[in-house]
Amino acid sequence: MGVLKRKDEKTATVTVRVPASVKAEIDRLRGETDTAGFDLNATMSEAVVRVTKQMREELTRLNGRNGGRDRGVKTAGLADGNGVA
Repeated sequence: MGVLKRKDEKTATVTVRVPASVKAEIDRLRGETDTAGFDLNATMSEAVVRVTKQMREELTRLNGRNGGRDRGVKTAGLADGNGVA
């Protein structure tokens, strides 16, 4: 077992519109999680990664079921879980 650790992948900013009530709750959670010693950004980032992988898997299954026909869903350029497009 090695002791070397790989560098984390570089991050980028994504802008997503959510209802104002959700934004307000995230702002409240940010304060509470900071006080409790948690990293809300890391938690939310991991959640986005999981959902993105689930969407990719679902689209892959759908594309397999429709015989590879394009159903108007643009999938080119999305990276897999390993950062490979």
